[in-house]
Order: sequence, then structure tokens, then C-alpha cells
Amino acid sequence: MTKDPLLVSLPDRSSSEELVSRLLVEFNEQYGLDLRQDPVAVQRIQEAVDNALRTLQREPEVEIFLPYISANAAGPIHLQRKLVRSGSDSGANDHVIEEEEPAGEGLPQRIQVPLPDNKPLVTSGLLGLMGFIYLLQALTSMLLFRDLPAELGMKINQNILNGEYWRLVTPMFLHGSILHLGFNLYALYILGRRIERFFGSFRFSLLFLIAGVTGNLFSFFFTPEWSLGSSTAIFGLLAAEGVFIYQHKSLFGDRSRIALRQIIQVAVINFLIGLSPGIDNWGHLGGLVGGALFSWFAGPMLKLEGTPPQAQFTDQRSKQVSVLVFTLLLILVICLTAFVILTRN
Repeated sequence: MTKDPLLVSLPDRSSSEELVSRLLVEFNEQYGLDLRQDPVAVQRIQEAVDNALRTLQREPEVEIFLPYISANAAGPIHLQRKLVRSGSDSGANDHVIEEEEPAGEGLPQRIQVPLPDNKPLVTSGLLGLMGFIYLLQALTSMLLFRDLPAELGMKINQNILNGEYWRLVTPMFLHGSILHLGFNLYALYILGRRIERFFGSFRFSLLFLIAGVTGNLFSFFFTPEWSLGSSTAIFGLLAAEGVFIYQHKSLFGDRSRIALRQIIQVAVINFLIGLSPGIDNWGHLGGLVGGALFSWFAGPMLKLEGTPPQAQFTDQRSKQVSVLVFTLLLILVICLTAFVILTRN
């Protein structure tokens, strides 16, 4: 993204703001995406720049790495930059942001190996399906003066106890308002595209379903409130991303620590928001647990095989493993549901 070194004067606050502004402009020039319209992305860049400049007070160089800062039709986009403290010619408080230089003779060379790049077919399908279902909700509300899809599909404990077990599945496709729908579709668009890239469409489908069902199961266990929404499954996607990065620390290196910290921060913030009335945090927790369990035992396990330039990443876990883990988790869900129904009836 950066073609020429970028000098920044310190120590005043304007230096940080100037650097953030430059990164945003360069990102827009390269990808045609204006991150200034995404407050979360701007906040991540601001925090990374502030931390980097503080580190440069005691270290000669530091790297800024923000995985999945955005996405386009080609897939997820990462922001990576290296800040280097310049020499005496520029002064003690000048820093340069520069690209990695090619390895010199006799030094280990970096090679580029393409990562899996599965198309987000299921994510796109889910976005369209949820939009269509909400349209049906709106139409029945206007024509019949009742939200028929929600009446038939939302999580209502008593109805589940009476045998309507599909209500442990259908709530993840329903939403209570246009704002509720918009927030969840945005989260699904961001998380779904980058996770389906690595998981593939089949495994991603199993992940989404088991996370959503587990979330609804937790809600059924621990709260009598009615609920609906895809956030149960979305929390499962968040957990799956964290597990994937943790299991591939050797692939991401030091960047994994930064990415995991950011995922934890997002989860904690959303759980705090979930303390507000009308939000089903038990469903969120269940989705997180279901997504983490599935990803830990059935998520992709990438291994670098071959030698350059034929080196490539291969998945050491087969689809059969994913199906087996999904089936075992589903059996566990069924057994727990049966136990609760028997004890409450």
C-alpha cells in the first residue's frame, strides 16, 4: 500500500492523527474503500498507531498488523505496516513507515504462499435468505396484522416443551426489527466472508447451524424470554475465528496475539451491550460455545507442504471429520434438550 517512506514528527498528538489519516488515504487509493465510513476500522487503526508510536520510544522498529480490516470481492484485506525509528539525520523523534525489503543474499527469503480462498457462497445465500424472510415478516405484519414467521419460528420455551422442536433452529433466521436485521447482516457479511474463505462452504454451513442451535439451546435452558435473531450463530463465527487463529499461531506469528486480543475485545464489548434489556446474552454465550467446540475439533487445520514455488497449504482435516463432529454435537444437543423437557414436564 505504501510506496514511499512516510516521515512523522513526534511527540504531539497531531503526529498520530496525521499517520492515521495517511494510512486511510492510501488504503482508499489502493482498494477504493473509504475506511473513514467504518468507525470500528478507524478505531482499530488509531489504537494500533498509538501503541506503535509508544513502542518506538524504546524500540528501533515496530510492526502494525490489523487482520481483516475490511473486505472486497477478492476476499478479506489486512493492513500491515512497519514503523522504523530513523537515524540522527531525521532526529530522535522522527519515524519512517516503510515496506518490507527483499531479503538480501545469504539471508532467509520470504516466500508468498496463497492461502485458501473459497468463495463466500453460503454467506451470500444466508444474507439473501434472511433479507427475504424479514420481508415476509414485514408483509404479514402489514397484511395480516401479525408477524406470522416470527409466531411460527421464534424461540418460545413453552412451545418447545409442547413438541415444536424446530424452534431451536428457526430463530436464527428471524429478526425483530430492521435495525436488528441490519446489524446482524453487517456482522455476518464481515465475519462470514473471511471465515468461509478458510472453512469452505460445506464446513461453514455446519458451523453456522451448530452455533445457532447451541445458542438457542442455551437460551431455552437459562431464560424464559422469547427470542429470535442470527446473533447466536454470529457469536459462533466469532469464536471459530479465534480458535482458527489460535490453532495456526505458527502461521500468523506474533500477529496472532494481536488478532486474538481484538477478537476477545469484540466479544467482551458485545456481551456488555447484551446486558441491556431485551438482548439474549445466554443465546450469545451458547453460540460462542458451539462455534468454539466445532472449530476446535472440526475446523480447518492447515499445513504447508511442498517446496517453493510449488508450496501450498493443505487441510489436514477431512469433511468426514467435520460431519462426525457436527453429528456428535447435534446428538449432545438432542440429549440435553430431551433431559430438560423431561424434567420440566
